[in-house]
Amino acid sequence: MQAAVSGSGAAMLPKSTPCLGARIPVASRALDDQSGEVAGDRVHPEKEPLPLRLKRILLSALALALVPIGTTVVLAQPAQADPTFPLYGPYPATTAIDGRGSMNPDDRDAIDLYTTGEQIYLRCQDSGPSVGGSGIWDYTREGHWVPDAYVRTGVSGFVSGVPRCLALGIDGHATTGTIHGPYSAKVDIDGRGSANPDDRVRTDAYLAGSLLYLKCQDYGVAVGGSTLWDYTYDGYWVPDVYVSTGTSGWISGMPSCSSLGISGGVAGNPNGGRQFLARTTLNGYHGKSLGASSVVDRYAEGTFITVMCQAYGEFNYGGSAIWDKTSDGLWVADFYVRTGSTDIVMNRCDNDGPSGGGNRFLVKTTLNGYQSKSLSSTSVVDKYPGGSYVTLVCQAYGEFNYGGSAIWDKTSDGLWVADYYVYTGDDDIVMDRCDSDPKPTGGPGNPSVPGDPTPGSVPDAQIRDRIVNAALSQVGVHEWGDNCNPYGQNGVQCGWAWCSMFASWTWRQAGINVFLPYSGSFYNWGQSRGLLRSKSNIRPGDVVLFGANSGSSDHIGVVASVEPDGRITTIEGNWGNQVKVVGPYDPYSPGPTHENIYGVVAPVNDSSDVWQNGAVTSDATCTAEKSSNGVDYQLCQEVSGTQVRSVVEVWSGKDQVVRASVYLGGAGDWDSAKCESTMLRANTWRKCVTAWKTIKYGGADADATVTAGGSERPELHTGVLKLRGWAQEKGNYCGPGTLQAAAASMGISTVPSQDELASESHTSSTGTLPSDMASTLSGNTPIGMGYDFYGWYSFGDSNLPLEYGIDRVRRGIKQGQPSILLVKPQLLPWGTSGGSGLVRHYVMIYGYGSVDSSAGETGQYTSTFKVWDPWDATTHDMTLDELITAANAAEVPGDITTISPKI
Repeated sequence: MQAAVSGSGAAMLPKSTPCLGARIPVASRALDDQSGEVAGDRVHPEKEPLPLRLKRILLSALALALVPIGTTVVLAQPAQADPTFPLYGPYPATTAIDGRGSMNPDDRDAIDLYTTGEQIYLRCQDSGPSVGGSGIWDYTREGHWVPDAYVRTGVSGFVSGVPRCLALGIDGHATTGTIHGPYSAKVDIDGRGSANPDDRVRTDAYLAGSLLYLKCQDYGVAVGGSTLWDYTYDGYWVPDVYVSTGTSGWISGMPSCSSLGISGGVAGNPNGGRQFLARTTLNGYHGKSLGASSVVDRYAEGTFITVMCQAYGEFNYGGSAIWDKTSDGLWVADFYVRTGSTDIVMNRCDNDGPSGGGNRFLVKTTLNGYQSKSLSSTSVVDKYPGGSYVTLVCQAYGEFNYGGSAIWDKTSDGLWVADYYVYTGDDDIVMDRCDSDPKPTGGPGNPSVPGDPTPGSVPDAQIRDRIVNAALSQVGVHEWGDNCNPYGQNGVQCGWAWCSMFASWTWRQAGINVFLPYSGSFYNWGQSRGLLRSKSNIRPGDVVLFGANSGSSDHIGVVASVEPDGRITTIEGNWGNQVKVVGPYDPYSPGPTHENIYGVVAPVNDSSDVWQNGAVTSDATCTAEKSSNGVDYQLCQEVSGTQVRSVVEVWSGKDQVVRASVYLGGAGDWDSAKCESTMLRANTWRKCVTAWKTIKYGGADADATVTAGGSERPELHTGVLKLRGWAQEKGNYCGPGTLQAAAASMGISTVPSQDELASESHTSSTGTLPSDMASTLSGNTPIGMGYDFYGWYSFGDSNLPLEYGIDRVRRGIKQGQPSILLVKPQLLPWGTSGGSGLVRHYVMIYGYGSVDSSAGETGQYTSTFKVWDPWDATTHDMTLDELITAANAAEVPGDITTISPKI
């Protein structure tokens, strides 16, 4: 048991030294972003002296001439250059032209991009700051802006047929200005190309209620009694009167557009196209006929199409013969383009008139064709596939069908289809009536239901009450048409059994974001979240599932109440085509009203299936027990053979909502667990655990957070090593025995014998010196595992505060290295009193528990330790106070001596 004590002082921790490798900033001259030359005045390329331009051109030509024959020269293109768009030109450059990143003469991003006489291809044109007497700017194939004054297009204005850049979504002022807002649109607003209400570029650019971000404001043509206009971050002008800015005048701090070089008085290319929304995915045709060759699905539903002009052609859909010509040179059927009118609203492309005839409409989903205006009449099943087009001859009112609609469409085949699933562009009759049958009255309507709260916004303690109250509020609601009900994800849903939709809706009313139209999906949802419950643990707000299993689930009910004898009452959708109260009945034998209940799913983690029962094992490595708001908690690491797991243990002295998350990491496998908010009943223990994982040399560490009463507590930490050790073989071998255990626990490939270590450490009959312990352990520290060598330290004096010594022990274990502590054996909690006060002993620290703390210098307060004693190869728990008491080896109160890594 003996350990020798040196009469000299302990080895001291080196003082910190200054960082000699830190970089020191050096003053430098500003460099031009493009040229690399020192920033300053330079000659404007378009106006530089001819000799300089000629020199540039000659140097460029010489550079190309020096390229070896057979070498490919690749010219870098900007990211926005797209080889698929239509091009216009070519047009020659009248001088050497720099490419710009925007319609700003000073925004040069490609010097001498085009030389004199070089042919330039254009993608579009728009209006910007005047250069060379012209406010027209050209956007080139290579993705750069150039002043039109330097390009010979043959006209002094916009080139006919070239689209407006803004109409293609290309904003020439994109890099100008900063963002302000957001502000809300009062109504649907068209985006204009200038401060002129007639200069529309994008129809319905901002829908009512949507948010706008602005760059600046200015004055223009009056709209709604105001001449104030807003310039948006998307590059459009909108009348300020249509925007909720919080003021009827200029927004405080908003710059004027003119100060940014953006002119609201300059109209863009007047015939350069306008953008409209595609109401459905459209083909692009090469002629004004559905029989022409086409690019299938060229324009996706919900995207904006740039239309250059309109014309009449062959009748296409909905009785319309209008065709829109896009900036791609293709034709699309105007009926499915949201232009705001059923007539031509732009310039005519030609003088053709309508040809052919017909009323073709898009079928939203596969439809039966019925012999009469009733879903119960005989039918041709799946007559019209979803996505196809059906020709209608007239419309009429009949029996309610889907979505609360009673409109029926008669096809050219003489069959009837439900208008609800035909895209006619309106919810009412849009064609000639087939008959005079009146619109039905007194039939089923569309019951209104409350909207869904934000997911996760309902406190856990209120979730069950919210669910039951929502269910009760709907008792008596009937379906209509073909299983039509108001509980779909986005409102009315038809065509499906709706018991599970109703259950989903009640849960959404409690902030649970689910839409599970098949009841078996509830089981899968609950299983994946640990929310399946037993029939003996049903509570209001749960759902019970009827049938054999999740693969053959038949029905679902929302639990409304639980009787003292265990019987339950449920509220069920689609029970007799309505929402109805059913029960009470025994969940183990629900007949005769129901068949077998195969599953119970809870909406929230408020039972023991996620928070487990049971105590932590007695030999676990734990933090000190912490308390907050009536909740006691601690983090532990349990080791079983070669397996380890992390555990957060929680006890509540009162009903309390508690949440925890725990992480297991280190040198072995890792895992994490998150136990969501649960209400712990008074005097109840629960634990949140990770999976068992293999512990390896290098150890394992754990982190955990606990939230009690809505307040997150400081993070907890533990660390433990893979322990290997054998009892000391001789009475004076506490040093060699501890060295052997430390080397083995770090994973040394060949464990030295205690005799070998005694020889290396110069162990005598009176024991081993700490300095020899440190050097011997350094010599037996495994190489290649990221370990540090060991030193002998004494902490607690003025130079080496005790806090640093404890933190060195913790950090060593976290990286897989134990520390050795010099103690008085009779002062160990498991030791015996008596004996000579000169006798010393070594023990090994291989685990710790700590908590984040801002009180000290190290950021963590370590208060518990896992200790191995070589005397009998046993493990023990020690608190910080117990460790300090036992470690009074130097007879100085509060002083501790360790052999620790040189971290």
